[in-house]
Amino acid sequence: MSLLFILGTFLVFGVTSFLQPSRVLAASPPAGQNRITSLYDAISSSQTLEKDWGYSALVEYNGKRILFDAGNNADIFKRNVKKLGLDLRTIDFAVLSHPHADHLSGFDYLVEVNPNVKLYLPADLHNLGAPSLFKFGGPDPNAAAALPPEERYFDTGATEVQLKPSGRYYKAKNVEYLRDNLTVAPGITIISTRSPYLGGFNGYPPKTPTEPALVGLPELSLALDTSRGEVLISGCSHTGIEAIIEATQKATGKSTYAALGGFHLFPYDATYITALANKVKNDLGVRIVSPAHCTGHLGFKIFKDFYKDNYLYGGLGSQFKFSA
Repeated sequence: MSLLFILGTFLVFGVTSFLQPSRVLAASPPAGQNRITSLYDAISSSQTLEKDWGYSALVEYNGKRILFDAGNNADIFKRNVKKLGLDLRTIDFAVLSHPHADHLSGFDYLVEVNPNVKLYLPADLHNLGAPSLFKFGGPDPNAAAALPPEERYFDTGATEVQLKPSGRYYKAKNVEYLRDNLTVAPGITIISTRSPYLGGFNGYPPKTPTEPALVGLPELSLALDTSRGEVLISGCSHTGIEAIIEATQKATGKSTYAALGGFHLFPYDATYITALANKVKNDLGVRIVSPAHCTGHLGFKIFKDFYKDNYLYGGLGSQFKFSA
């Protein structure tokens, strides 16, 4: 009996594994198998891949290779991609979730090696970058202590980082800006949403009447159709992960099997996150979660406690495997 089958008994055909960097992405998965690999994050079990604040994932689905976001630093992105053996010339298209530096900088390396690759970008780009000193501690300073090292930012539970973004997507030749949902291939839908508020870079809701200068920040997520429901990937969920799930269910008419990526919960307290976890699981019916990136230490802990065996680790180098 295979490991995938054993875990699938509990997780309904979804499984994560951790990759040792050895060119594991040099070849596509076998026919009928799909996978999502984390290429960029500040949490990881790996001592070889480089941790940094930001997010990127490789989606391999029904024969397509899709790059979703590209991290904060083009050089770090390049090194991680090379260690994993991913040839970016094999990317069919790329999606930028939203215009913050910790998600877009590596696209400069992508278009350097694959200049004609199709990029889907959110409309009304603000060309934003995170502040140079980015703080993500949240209201509970002890949250990291309850987590194993691989779920703590930079292993230590750090709560701030000096960002040094590099690279941009401006060299791209083949760009489409999206305001609405778009089915780009059978079973692959880009979900377009807008945040009802943004306020400060990491604080919701706005704290003063003059703060909400970025209301309506555009955001793209990726929905993949399976027999058990949609597999949903979000970059940062500034729109709210629950709102993105609801938009996906409305667009596809299907349930959400799994939600992966950044949930942007580090500004929130335990009461808020617990209520959200309950809504995602019990009201919206999401069966598996694999939070990453900006979910925050407290968010990791609460969703892990809430979902138990259906919580899958989503750090740098992890891989989510599923069938269509």
